[in-house]
Amino acid sequence: MTNEQVVRLDVEGAVARLTLTRAAKLNALNDDVRRALQSALTELEERPDVRIVVLAGEGRAFSAGADLTSTAYPPVEGDWTTRRHRTGTWQRLLEQLDRVPQVTVARLHGHVIGGAALLAAACDIRIAGDDTVVRIHELAIGIPLTWAGTPLLVREIGLPLTRDWVMTCRPVASEELLRSGYAQRVVTADELDAAVEECVAQLLAVPPGPLAR
Repeated sequence: MTNEQVVRLDVEGAVARLTLTRAAKLNALNDDVRRALQSALTELEERPDVRIVVLAGEGRAFSAGADLTSTAYPPVEGDWTTRRHRTGTWQRLLEQLDRVPQVTVARLHGHVIGGAALLAAACDIRIAGDDTVVRIHELAIGIPLTWAGTPLLVREIGLPLTRDWVMTCRPVASEELLRSGYAQRVVTADELDAAVEECVAQLLAVPPGPLAR
């Protein structure tokens, strides 16, 4: 880990907030971010007092995806089993986010690119500002789809639309995100925080039993 704080975990009562804090780099994802998210989720998995996790990004975007100035992956060296383990790190993070016992809510705004779109897809509920643009751009820039997260998109929006988004690499604006079911709620940027808090309040109003995943 570097000395840079890349993810902040705040817990207040039954609500935990996981915030990507690399705002100057549009919350680009690197291995430090992955490790920090993994550590926070591992902690939250053992917190029955926490019922809801809100995933958000500071600054102008939720996340611009993989940090292309370095790499989202650690160096891949060693024998075959070691390389296989290391190249599966982000896939395991998506699986961990998908299975945590808490209800997960993604707060989306600005750019939601590549792996960031998959992180959001692993959440139960996605609330987007009307400035949100999702793009799965890996094929356009020659990066293989190595996160094994495409099935998450298929689960959330269906195979035909997933094929469209992944193969064309086109930007998808908030209106289509709502129609497709990728976003469950779309509001103006000024209303985003209030919409997230309204959703959290609605979830907390449901008795704990029915919210169990």
